[in-house]
Amino acid sequence: MSYDILFQQALTAHQQGRFDEAENIYRQILETAPEHPDILNLLGLIAQAKGVHNQAMELFYRAIKKAPKHAPFYFNLGISLSALGKNVEALDNLQKAAELEAGVKEIYNQQGMVLRRLHRIPEAQQAFLKAINLDKDYSEAKTNLAMTYYESDQDKTIKFLEDISTQYPEEILSRYHLSTLYFDRGDIEKSKRYALAAQQLNPSADDISLILGLIAQKENNPAEAKMYFQTSVEQNPRNVAALLNLANVETNENNFEQAEKRYKKALDLEPGSLDAHINYANMLYHQERLSEALEEYRAAVILNPRSAEISNNIGIILKDLGEFEDALGLFFNAYNLDADRIDFSVNIMETLILFYRKNKDDALLIAENWLKHSPQNVFAQRVNAAFKGEKLEDNKVFSEKLFDNFADNYELVLKKIAYGVPRRIKDLAGNVKGAVVDLGCGSGLVGEVLKNGENQIIGVDISQNMLNKAAEKGIYSELIKSDILDFCQQRLPQLQTSLIVAADVFGYIGNLAPVISALKGKNICFSIEVSAETDDYKLNDAGRYLHNPAYIENLLQTNGFTQINKYDLVLRQENGADVKGLLYFAKP
Repeated sequence: MSYDILFQQALTAHQQGRFDEAENIYRQILETAPEHPDILNLLGLIAQAKGVHNQAMELFYRAIKKAPKHAPFYFNLGISLSALGKNVEALDNLQKAAELEAGVKEIYNQQGMVLRRLHRIPEAQQAFLKAINLDKDYSEAKTNLAMTYYESDQDKTIKFLEDISTQYPEEILSRYHLSTLYFDRGDIEKSKRYALAAQQLNPSADDISLILGLIAQKENNPAEAKMYFQTSVEQNPRNVAALLNLANVETNENNFEQAEKRYKKALDLEPGSLDAHINYANMLYHQERLSEALEEYRAAVILNPRSAEISNNIGIILKDLGEFEDALGLFFNAYNLDADRIDFSVNIMETLILFYRKNKDDALLIAENWLKHSPQNVFAQRVNAAFKGEKLEDNKVFSEKLFDNFADNYELVLKKIAYGVPRRIKDLAGNVKGAVVDLGCGSGLVGEVLKNGENQIIGVDISQNMLNKAAEKGIYSELIKSDILDFCQQRLPQLQTSLIVAADVFGYIGNLAPVISALKGKNICFSIEVSAETDDYKLNDAGRYLHNPAYIENLLQTNGFTQINKYDLVLRQENGADVKGLLYFAKP
């Protein structure tokens, strides 16, 4: 078959997107003309279309070597170099293309995009203006020019893009950028409108499918989000962001095998992807593959040594492995980078408590140093008081922050420690009728066991995040964000109640006298962790209050409770041992 016929067949296949077929024919031609520059360039374009830019770059270099005065080869090389992050080299080759063929608008548009990536904004703007001067209706360059103003004036950028989308009804890029910009601003309605408009113009664009998936996630529509992420991956199997988002969805579905394949593919495509390392590590951690997760997090640290999130995540794994001192070092690194993150403080406190049981002196020294440098930190205050056995004034802020942080994993943690208080309350209380108040309701575990067709349950908690979790259960007639004492003193007197429950709540309150006084005249049920000492109450080394049963019974009697019943119970498992407590039922 003649060269011309083969070449035409290859071009046809190439133009129709049949890249493998075109590539095979081009390589056939190369067997007879090994360094034909046009064939090398076309093979480079196929590699570029497949996202294999290293291969494309080598082919374009070979083509240039044979035809050093051909501008399109430098232009194509510039695109692949930029895709590989080699923006300075890309700019050099685009400049050579412009010198060889000055009137090509696409060269200046590409120059502008590379200059923008290099943060050389004024030069990028000049390049886009050159492209526009060559073609007054070059909407792509106008859109790219608009994006150069984003960091200095977001409103100007959006106005510019909206004008372009109005002027050019078939222009896709401006609508895509408007969708992403409105998404970043939290205006999901406008983001979706522009994304759908872009999709209508180009249904096969993987980045548009990706943004639609992110929008669906914001709309709490996981099924639709997954569908869009799958579509994006099908449209472009090399779209790393789409692969990661789809893998994250599959991780949430516990489809770990499929998720792991996608994370690994994303890392093959982009070994320097911080998100890929972190998300893959998170998945491995949830599977309790701690050593593998640690390896991925450490790879992420190399990419971003100043990331508080990564330091914290590595600390969590080391804590789980019992390497408490090293974990503390990482948690403090995260804390020093972002002291406002509550979970960092909680992790420090919890790890210090574990370390204290192994090495009291060193743990106390670290806790004292933390308090010295962060005297207003309620977690530092709490852990210092706990280690020293000091009485600490009850702190509403501590409880609120602790349980706001704890909400997402609350029930999982309680399951691990065999928490059985709600079921024991149900066994003893039976079917309660009328109004029930659940003090410190948390995520609603007590409400779940007590709810029946003949009662209404009101939940009270200081943590809004906990109340949000309780609301998902749909069992409470009302949920109230309040400190327990404030509620009991201000709102409770107006309520007719059958029972008031406080399950595993008083461990966060030392002086119970005001609370018991405010519950006077009500039927109450509550649990305590028992102190073996003579003090009325004591803060233990875990930061929870233990109460003396004699103190509790004296409070109840003083406040007119005449029917007092108490029952032994196991509150939870801690370090493999039962934590003993008492459950009180008291009536006036």
